[in-house]
Amino acid sequence: MIASPQPEDVGLEQTPPGMAAEHALLGLLSLREGGSGHGYDLARHFSAEAPLGNVIRLEPGMVYHHLKKLERLGWVEPLPDAMGRPARRSIVLSDGGRQELARWLSEPVTHTREIRLEFLVKLYFALVLDPRIAQRLVAEQREMCSRLIDALSMRLREGGQAKPSASREHRFGQMVLDMRLEQTRAALAWLDRVEQDAAAALASVPGG
Repeated sequence: MIASPQPEDVGLEQTPPGMAAEHALLGLLSLREGGSGHGYDLARHFSAEAPLGNVIRLEPGMVYHHLKKLERLGWVEPLPDAMGRPARRSIVLSDGGRQELARWLSEPVTHTREIRLEFLVKLYFALVLDPRIAQRLVAEQREMCSRLIDALSMRLREGGQAKPSASREHRFGQMVLDMRLEQTRAALAWLDRVEQDAAAALASVPGG
């Protein structure tokens, strides 16, 4: 179920928790046989030469930091024979981690600014794991963007009814709303094209 944008979603944007890196690691582990891997190998997927490196760039040190966080959350577990240097310490995706990854992939992002990072990471893994997930994700993201456009348009219209003597702060606020509206419209147009690609990917899957 898609939540409707709240006033704070279309006004002054707040910094989201943001765990795209952690979820990307969960996604990478899910693609590996047995769901296991080690930091050194996982870090290579965030280099400039890797597909994910076009979206999110992580140094090895940050990968190890995020893996420790995932372990504290119970989403990954160290393998019993994991010994030696942190870079070679093997970890495995837990059942809780698989459930969290599935939940995360099923939800669109709520802010336009999150499309260029978190949504792209979601889309990457959705396309690789199951094009049907990707198709649903894109459709729900389009709906979310449409709702944001409606909400932003209403705010802009209401603000435009102010007197000509409105303060500079008010006029600047209108400019910001207008920028966010145009960005969201551009994102929706891009999602229209992505939806076609997702549909083509699904059609190529046997039984899709």
